[in-house]
Amino acid sequence: MANMYEELTAYITQNQNRYYRLAYSYVKEEQAALDVVQNAVVRALEHVGELRNREYMGTWLYRIVINESISSLRRSAREMPYDQESIVDAVQEGINGSDSQYDDPQIIVTNKPEALYEAILSLPETMQTVIKLYYFEELTMPEIAAVTGIHLSTVKYRLYQGLRKLKLRMKEGVA
Repeated sequence: MANMYEELTAYITQNQNRYYRLAYSYVKEEQAALDVVQNAVVRALEHVGELRNREYMGTWLYRIVINESISSLRRSAREMPYDQESIVDAVQEGINGSDSQYDDPQIIVTNKPEALYEAILSLPETMQTVIKLYYFEELTMPEIAAVTGIHLSTVKYRLYQGLRKLKLRMKEGVA
């Protein structure tokens, strides 16, 4: 177990920015995101013995961060302010690096990235999660299925429907 603990600590250290970015995409506040990541790390280290396969360390940690983010939002029960500029940059980076196999994100990207971010926030939480993990965290669909605990076909459905809804909302906003 000591070996797994050391591996987990090294893995968290190497990927801390990814977990922060994911938490920030939920709570939209720097300090709250840092708290979420800290709580997730503590929880992961406390339960390192439950991790049976090193191969799933990344998806296991993503799941913990997502759960902690949602718990934090529920605890606060109020809208958090956010640094719109840094989020917009992350949205543009994520969308520009997307996979054309699933859709053409250039149709969605506009001259108003704030509108794109607002459109993402207007999606149901389940679609937001899939889009954030796929585009911003660059997880594959099977990895997203493992992180979220849903079937691969559901991941695909939520991604496709989320992108379709984003396109419609962006076209409405532009027209």
